[in-house]
Amino acid sequence: MPATVKRLLMMIFVLVAAGTTLTWMVFQPRSLPVPDEKVAAMELLAEKLSGPRYFHAPVSGIQDVNGPWIDVDEARQQQDRVIQERKLDAGQREELNRLISRLTEPQPARMVGGYRIQLERLNLALDGIKK
Repeated sequence: MPATVKRLLMMIFVLVAAGTTLTWMVFQPRSLPVPDEKVAAMELLAEKLSGPRYFHAPVSGIQDVNGPWIDVDEARQQQDRVIQERKLDAGQREELNRLISRLTEPQPARMVGGYRIQLERLNLALDGIKK
């Protein structure tokens, strides 16, 4: 095979390879960043567990990596509203009191004092109270 034919074939090969690479780069589907599953799940859960039938985080609520927290006193203040919205009877009221007591845990910084409840856990457990 003459040298010019070899060069011509080599140039065609290079052009085809470059064109294929360029086409792949241009038309490659853009990948979206994958969200953090835990953050996404907590956002969906907080959205689902909102409304007058649930406990709400106060404006000055405690926020950390485990989500929002509510003071026990604030939960007790909201308890009557939740009971009225859900139309709970006396037995269910007692069950709600036991639930609040069971989910209560001390503040991590003992100097702050007081007790707190993780809001999403409380609202999820609230849905478990049978009507």
